[in-house]
Amino acid sequence: MLSASDRRTASSRTSSSADATDPGRRAFLAATLAALASALSGCGAPAPVTKPATPEPPLAVPSLDGLLPLAGLRWVVLVHPHEITSIPWLVPFVGAVISEARFDRFAKGTAVDLRRTPEAVVASYTTNEGDATVEILRHTSDPRAVERAFRDRLSTDTTRAVDRPDLVRVSGKIGRGAHAFAAIGSDVVCFQQAGSIPRGPCRIAALFARGALSRATRAFADPSLRALAERLGPAPARAFALGPFEGELARGARGLLAAATAIGAAARPSAREGILLSIAVAGDFSRTGEAASEELAASWKDLAQGSFGHLLGLDAPVTAPLPTHAPDAVAIAVELDPKKLAKGLADATSNEIDQIMR
Repeated sequence: MLSASDRRTASSRTSSSADATDPGRRAFLAATLAALASALSGCGAPAPVTKPATPEPPLAVPSLDGLLPLAGLRWVVLVHPHEITSIPWLVPFVGAVISEARFDRFAKGTAVDLRRTPEAVVASYTTNEGDATVEILRHTSDPRAVERAFRDRLSTDTTRAVDRPDLVRVSGKIGRGAHAFAAIGSDVVCFQQAGSIPRGPCRIAALFARGALSRATRAFADPSLRALAERLGPAPARAFALGPFEGELARGARGLLAAATAIGAAARPSAREGILLSIAVAGDFSRTGEAASEELAASWKDLAQGSFGHLLGLDAPVTAPLPTHAPDAVAIAVELDPKKLAKGLADATSNEIDQIMR
């Protein structure tokens, strides 16, 4: 016979066996073990933390001429309008050429006040799709306001692309002409008239600003243009044309341009409140420098004594023209009367300026 203690042990074993074979209890036990395993697994291998994407640094354009491609370039003008309008004695002469009303009209139509523009570049290009003109301005306006003003002028085929938050491109037609626009960073805008929109200079300027097209050559990487820019030095207004010069142009400057690789000019205020004009022709003058310098001086005299030269006051300079020469360039420097120069420019370019300033 079993003792009372043995009977209690047997009863307990029977009960435990019944509990283990009960389906509900088995399901509960399995669920508990699964939850425990899941918790332990989570504690041992924490989920990876995804780092937020690093925002791109704001676009910055150190110099506007760095946005110009070399391919197809015909000529380029670089101006610092605010520097010019900040010289008190120059203001009346600027007003004689471009009136305050014209400045105001341009600001109203584009949301850019040229009088406050630190830097501006205008360039002309010849491409397979036709000639194109591009204007790049460093402005002090809201880029969104400049974009809206451009879009308001478009009549058809308007498209807009956001390459990144601070690089927006817009294109379309004004009348029958194709036009393009790009807002680059917080203070640079680009306008293009005619030519190819998808492959034109405004599109290339936007790509240059992003650091793309690393193999494409920029305008002032050209040896002749770079040498002329260094020779002329910084100035409120500079202009350059790239050779080779053909046809009527090749006969310019008494034939000097036929062998020239580029020509440049710079205008700056002089200490006597005159306009110091420097003109340089780049080319191989290692053997003919002195003779070429004399030809350049003679060609200046031809220009000054002509009707156009008389209109600009070139025939009555403040100082006589001074020719110089080097193995890679010939040059001439002359100081002009700003009053005569401004009146002549106003008379000669009034219609063209009116078109530009609309």
